[in-house]
Amino acid sequence: MIVKHEISLDSAQHFDGRVPTRPLGFLLAELPVAIRGAVSMALRNRSKSPGKQPSWLKRASDLRFTGHGGNGATQLQFELPTLEGAAGEVYSQRQLFEETRPDGKLTGLDLLVKVVRDIDAGQANSNAFDPQLLREFAKFRHFFKAGPFSGFRISGSVPDALCEVRVNRTTTENAIRLYGRTPKPQRVRIVGNLDGLQASTQRFSLLLDSGERIAGVYPDDIADRLGGLWQKRVLVLGTSVFRASGNVLRVEAESIDDGTNAPTLFSTLPIASNSKLDPNRLRKSQGPRSGMAAIMGRWPGEETEEQIEQALEHVS
Repeated sequence: MIVKHEISLDSAQHFDGRVPTRPLGFLLAELPVAIRGAVSMALRNRSKSPGKQPSWLKRASDLRFTGHGGNGATQLQFELPTLEGAAGEVYSQRQLFEETRPDGKLTGLDLLVKVVRDIDAGQANSNAFDPQLLREFAKFRHFFKAGPFSGFRISGSVPDALCEVRVNRTTTENAIRLYGRTPKPQRVRIVGNLDGLQASTQRFSLLLDSGERIAGVYPDDIADRLGGLWQKRVLVLGTSVFRASGNVLRVEAESIDDGTNAPTLFSTLPIASNSKLDPNRLRKSQGPRSGMAAIMGRWPGEETEEQIEQALEHVS
């Protein structure tokens, strides 16, 4: 299904349909990229990834300009497919995480409306964006530098009181500010139960020994061997990506291997290096895989000195 959207350009001048091409060019160049990032965040928990993009993501962000109009104000008309229509293979699978998947009747522009709302509200713990999308969104500042427009308004496809948002210079400044607050990604080594896999989005869910759950994404080159590890204890090596709040957003796995004998020492949520440490997170009851039982008779083992130093740095 194809949905119509409208974007209105705000300016003190009236152009009577004769829109300046330079600022319009910046807007038309950045919109599809921002939409693709918003869709990817909503369905893959990452706004971009290396390698070839899935075909459903290309379809979901296939924004088409159909014309312009308006009496005085400049109004741009667009068309975009619904999420369910563009990404049917994703919506046909069961949900991996507790959070609700976006309504399939929405479009990528509707998701971008959510991104703008959270940026304007300074939602540091938002799931709508990651550092890469914040950096991409900040590029809209070129639109404001290039011409006479003070902002643009995106109309969503759902008729409610909050279906329209306005993007202006303050929005891009907020995006830059949130990006600046976001801790840098860190190398991590995490152990837990692999209790969820989703092939179409390359996502996984890891249940830690504490009962906490962490979301992750995995590269295509390890996909074939993950089926045999489902619902088993695994060891994940990769990089943790954080929100502007300092809370972990996802783990980008490089490898996921059998972790049957891995100690609870590594079964903790990643903590950003510039975050304040909550002492309560260190007070955990001891069991057969934790505390001294995880160390006695087993350490040193096959770990290299570098791996041990990284582990100590992670929990210190």
